[in-house]
Amino acid sequence: MTTALEHASARGDRPAAATVPATRTISILLADGHHLFRSALGALLDREEDLSVVAEAAWGDDALREALLLRPDVAVLDLDLPGLPALEAAALIHDQIPDTGVLLLTAFARPADVKRALADGIDGVLLKDLPPTRLLGAIRSLAAGDQVYDPALVVDAVRARAGGPTPRELTVLRQIAEGSSIGEVARDLSLSQGTVRNYVSSVIARTGARNRCDAIRIARESGWL
Repeated sequence: MTTALEHASARGDRPAAATVPATRTISILLADGHHLFRSALGALLDREEDLSVVAEAAWGDDALREALLLRPDVAVLDLDLPGLPALEAAALIHDQIPDTGVLLLTAFARPADVKRALADGIDGVLLKDLPPTRLLGAIRSLAAGDQVYDPALVVDAVRARAGGPTPRELTVLRQIAEGSSIGEVARDLSLSQGTVRNYVSSVIARTGARNRCDAIRIARESGWL
């Protein structure tokens, strides 16, 4: 008994080649103000057969322009880009090119930044010290339409929002942050100076700050001010 392949050979026909699905190449915009980091990350990404860095940028303004021009599958932006702030550039890319996944990388994520990224619909925020394999996986997930947030960063953002000072305490702290004295705050809010000092002490205790200046810093980083 002859096989179908033998019949084909006898007729001089070639057997049909197996169909192998082509791998889609994911185009990437890479924006980071540090040349060495950007170059190293670009080399890492370009080693992958399904990833291709189509543009690099060192400034937020350039990142936005390249994204609008090239419409990459994924835009990877350093959270501390010079020029146009990365959060603003990311939000504009998300709004104007919704098919582009936007990933923010950061050495130190402030809860306020993570909260804003979530509110603006940014697709992901990850720390820069993550393993390369996880970053590669995150980029592929973004290209597939998924979100990739570091769970610890999200937890910190939620905790900061839930455990913050009261509105009245923030009003007092905001005025002090703007340069008002205890007496001026007391006069503006129709409070005694002792009450204002109690509010300040309460904020310091709630935030675990060392003093009022440290409390202002923590409040700003947490997105309360």
